Amino acid sequence: MNLRGAVRAVFIGSWVGLMGAGCASAPKAAQEYLFFPSPPEQPRIQFLTWASGADQIEPQRGAFEEFVLGDQPAAQRSINKPYGVAVHDGVAYVCDTKGLCLNRLDFKNGKYDVIGVRGPGRLRKPINIVIDPLGYKFVADSVRNQIVVYGPDDQYIRAFDVPAPCHVVDVAVYGEELFALDNDETCQIVVLNRTTGDVIRTLGGPGGEPGQFKIPNSLCVSPDGYLYVSDTHNWRIQKLTRDGEPVWTKGTPGYRLGQFGRPRGIRVSPDNIIYVVDGATEIVQLFDPDGNTLMRFGGPGDVPGALGLPSTLAVDASSIPYFQKYVHKDFKVKYLLFVVSQYGQRLVNVYAFGAFPDGYHFSESDIAALPHLPIEAGIGPVEGADQAQDPAQIREQRADDE
Repeated sequence: MNLRGAVRAVFIGSWVGLMGAGCASAPKAAQEYLFFPSPPEQPRIQFLTWASGADQIEPQRGAFEEFVLGDQPAAQRSINKPYGVAVHDGVAYVCDTKGLCLNRLDFKNGKYDVIGVRGPGRLRKPINIVIDPLGYKFVADSVRNQIVVYGPDDQYIRAFDVPAPCHVVDVAVYGEELFALDNDETCQIVVLNRTTGDVIRTLGGPGGEPGQFKIPNSLCVSPDGYLYVSDTHNWRIQKLTRDGEPVWTKGTPGYRLGQFGRPRGIRVSPDNIIYVVDGATEIVQLFDPDGNTLMRFGGPGDVPGALGLPSTLAVDASSIPYFQKYVHKDFKVKYLLFVVSQYGQRLVNVYAFGAFPDGYHFSESDIAALPHLPIEAGIGPVEGADQAQDPAQIREQRADDE
């Protein structure tokens, strides 16, 4: 399926009216658009499209091309098991923990490729990725236990060691510092100099107090310089200063807004909205900088706009022009959200955050809705906060989260 096919899959159309004698074609019904929350509430997020590999990115070859070119050489043409994602100028880079590479989905030019498959930049188990404004890519590889760096041209530059014992699962960049999240027994954040790789300081440690972590899954730094951590087995998120001083914690085990079943990827938008992916309830929750709950989107299911065991997301404002064709004509987009599902046919799901003009009137025929499923219908029950776990269970859980 090419992008045009993806449009047909997302914007659900139907034929209306009867075909009369002498009519060349039947009129088309209005397209339907999926928003969160649904009207009459004020929509803020629109589901746009999805991709899982070359079939949704590259133009489909015609019969003549197939005849002349024949079958392509055996090569990876789709994502195997995605986890982390980052986006820059129309190109999404997806960490493939089974394909052991970065899948490069170039929505701008309609091309699909993989990087990190050979040479000193070969990836062993890429988990998460972040891209700085200049296009430098920093990949957390949990088998190499390094931060692997690629340049704006996607060429390998170098790799930084994270001191043992280590199981690095995410990385963030702010100024001249790299923040590497280690969810080994140390449960700490290692701060590196982004030029030399020297360790500047470490933050956190194992435990349940503010500023401590239990199998943390993800971290990021907001535009205003605060550190946010998805503290998975404490069923909460935390806001810290870049020196590790706690600002607030938010969350308890559960299915309600403000609660978590398995908090995973965490990212902050240019307007300092905090986005948290929940792998158990299969939703994304939004919080303001003070930790107040705003809304949620996604949900369990196997339809466009739903999520299947989501892992993390990326926030990007540089790629809006390449997705504008999917956007409702009156919806003003501020930035895009790329949410990764680990299972199902739609692995990279693209949403837009924005707003309609004040007082905008919606036609019910324009609006689609996800089939109603309670978020308890996600991948599994929410574990109790007082449930003890032995080291073997912790290792198994860590593997599940990758």
